[in-house]
Amino acid sequence: MGWWTLRYGDGYIETLIIYGLVNNPSTLAKKILPLQDGTLYELSNQHAFFTEKSPALRLNCEGWLHHSSNAIEANNSELLYNLTIEKIMRNILPFSQSTRIFIKSYFDFMLEQTKKIAINELNSEIFNQGDWIYSAWLPMPNTHILLSPEFKNKKFKFVEFDLSFWTGEQLICIQLGQYNTLIKSKMEKREQLESAHPHIKIIEIPINRFTGNNKPFPSDLFSENFNHFWRGLRLPLGPNMQPVLEFNS
Repeated sequence: MGWWTLRYGDGYIETLIIYGLVNNPSTLAKKILPLQDGTLYELSNQHAFFTEKSPALRLNCEGWLHHSSNAIEANNSELLYNLTIEKIMRNILPFSQSTRIFIKSYFDFMLEQTKKIAINELNSEIFNQGDWIYSAWLPMPNTHILLSPEFKNKKFKFVEFDLSFWTGEQLICIQLGQYNTLIKSKMEKREQLESAHPHIKIIEIPINRFTGNNKPFPSDLFSENFNHFWRGLRLPLGPNMQPVLEFNS
């Protein structure tokens, strides 16, 4: 399968992602790794730990988002959606304007995609197309993927991307800008990751595709499965896997 050091466990590719506003990924990794107990994945607003068999990371997954009781009791779909997106935007580095623009266009696109979902008459009394947005893939900005699994190492090796998604089938890593602008050491780490991880897909998005606030999401660079994120799901769930009817006004 390639670079053996990515195999932390017994025959599984285990992936640790540190993301968001983290000053020292190595320090956080040392706290997380000893706690793994064989669960399929573990998620917070700063890390994701998953295996090849782990389900997709979506907006409705538990762990990364904790709305206050006041927000839940507000019983307002638009408010809860805005709060959810704000949580993600707060996890973007202050100077990463391109990442901010990309994620905004991503959610605008996914909201439009929900209009394509067919809902039968019975279910339409419980939820609408817009409720499906919480099943969209969770974007993890400022991604650091652990490359070296020697837990006792004092210095871990990470591969960096502007953001990433785990769809349950692919680890999609986004590079905003040209690959050849990376320094040599970062390029080498990325090549090691590509040779090691059987489910990785790296998408490079040229600068002219995301500069400017009104640029549309580059959906042509993503697979049909990614764009139709609701496939295989029976019903939409709200934030933290709560029933959507709790969040309708």
